[in-house]
Amino acid sequence: MNKQDRLSATDLALPFACILVIGTLFAAGLWPFNPFPKNQVAWLGTGKGLQFGDHGVVFGSGPFEQTRLKRDSFCTLAIRLQPDVVSRGATGTLLGVYIPENTSQFRLLQWRDSLLIRKDRRDAKNHFKTTQVELEHAFVTPELVSFTITSGPDGSVAYRNGIRAAGVSRMGLSCADFAGQLVLGDSAVMDNAWPGNILDLAVYDRELTPQEIASKFANWNGDPTVQEAGVDQHIVAQYAFTEGSGQHVHGEPGSAPDLYIPEIFKVPHKKLLMWPWEESQDKLDLRDISINIFGFVPFGFVFAAYLIWNRNVSHPTIVTVLCGAAISLTIEILQEYIPGRDSGLMDVITNTCGTFLGALLFLWGPMQHLTRKVLDFLRPSERITES
Repeated sequence: MNKQDRLSATDLALPFACILVIGTLFAAGLWPFNPFPKNQVAWLGTGKGLQFGDHGVVFGSGPFEQTRLKRDSFCTLAIRLQPDVVSRGATGTLLGVYIPENTSQFRLLQWRDSLLIRKDRRDAKNHFKTTQVELEHAFVTPELVSFTITSGPDGSVAYRNGIRAAGVSRMGLSCADFAGQLVLGDSAVMDNAWPGNILDLAVYDRELTPQEIASKFANWNGDPTVQEAGVDQHIVAQYAFTEGSGQHVHGEPGSAPDLYIPEIFKVPHKKLLMWPWEESQDKLDLRDISINIFGFVPFGFVFAAYLIWNRNVSHPTIVTVLCGAAISLTIEILQEYIPGRDSGLMDVITNTCGTFLGALLFLWGPMQHLTRKVLDFLRPSERITES
């Protein structure tokens, strides 16, 4: 096939293929095309607790009272919940504390059947570092489970159902880590929703003893013989989720901020074009990276073919890679306005790598030969003439 024959075979096929691939990329990147989805949070039929769906979020009307949460003081966080799914693929941020200076300073996440306790801190060079403790097999079945994380002079300890589960002293938890806006059911800065039920939540401004933690667990599970003596005056915020209806969960005491249930789902402080080290902490894995790379390989392949065979431009590989990066960047910017999608630079990087791989694949001689045969087959008029 000479150059003129090659052009006649590709005048329509390659431009159409480019349009089809670009349309598919935008459709996949912007699905479900809904900038105002319903917030999937509902009151449980029992009248106590909130149910979080695949995209549900609740956040505090303001930060916790700073005077009760002093730096280097000791604190306790207790939560009772029920995961919707316990499986190999189950994951999500069930609780986070947000401040503008450190958007993910404290988080609780479900990762399969484990509970992850994560904290961001600044090192000596003022760079953010993430420390993590994993409680393995914390979610054995989709049943009610209580977790308590308490800090004291000897470090921090995590309890599951009133029983010590792990020491987390290397995290260096303090009350300052809980000073901020509370976010439940999702991350404060990216969509990492956690489906399940939350029934109780409490924050104390001191370390609780093992006996007090056991009493708290028994009290939450309806044991009328157990009294929580001596801890009420140390409550910074407590949410019993007993309202049963409405858009607010009232905090106790009165100084505690209420929790707000918006009608429309949104990530409270979603970030545009997050840096890779920010988004990869909670969500990205090898599967996501592979999809982002190989999803752009077809674009790199057909666009390089179009530029080389139809346009004969200089440096077609470079032009193809730049166009792939531009398309990816456009999709990521548009994803800022779709609550169910995240906007991150990691996607731009991996999509650009996929475009480059696709362009290289087309430059491979055997692949060009195969492509010419396919395009020849798409020339019905010449097949009829030949017959």
